[in-house]
Amino acid sequence: MSSILAYIVRRLYIIPGILIGLSVHEFGHAKAAQLCGDRTSEYMGRVSLDPRAHVDPVGLITLLLFGFGWGKPVLVDPRNYKHPRRDSIIVGLAGVFNNFITAIVFAFVYRFALQLLPASFRAGTFGQVVMTMLLQIVVINVSLMLFNLLPIPPLDGFGVVCGIFNLYGTKFYWYARRYGMMILIIVLYLGLTNSILNPALNAVLNLIIKIAFIGA
Repeated sequence: MSSILAYIVRRLYIIPGILIGLSVHEFGHAKAAQLCGDRTSEYMGRVSLDPRAHVDPVGLITLLLFGFGWGKPVLVDPRNYKHPRRDSIIVGLAGVFNNFITAIVFAFVYRFALQLLPASFRAGTFGQVVMTMLLQIVVINVSLMLFNLLPIPPLDGFGVVCGIFNLYGTKFYWYARRYGMMILIIVLYLGLTNSILNPALNAVLNLIIKIAFIGA
């Protein structure tokens, strides 16, 4: 029972990180689309940081249980963009950019918590929970950023690659869209994302920690 309880506690620790990470990610897409001339997401109430606008209950549960999940996708109409090719890239990168900035912000919050909160508080049960959650927010946002940069549909990285190389409407684009989810499931099942993303995750986390603790 103790191992089950420990597992549940570890899952609870990451809930704030997931809610914040998904919300800033989807808000990034929605806000970027709005600024680029498409108000579809605005009309749907997605230009908001409220988690209720972005969290998919099923996606949240699978993310908690299996480490893979999703938020409500932001719907856009590229026909409304001022510069369709450029704006598609901007909107595609906006979500991961927000995750990166959020990770940096909470790394600074963690630093200031270490410096300002009494050691006695940080050593207590509640203090340990707070510090662990702050670290998890950093880790989860970096993880979401890197995962979504994979060039596999329906992830953001695929749309960015298509925008850069002008692949929209090509046979490759439609083939990848058709089989992308199947490919992604296979990649996840085989654990290939771990070998790809873990080194990048460690590198980015080290960079963010160095940025946050400069002069500390």
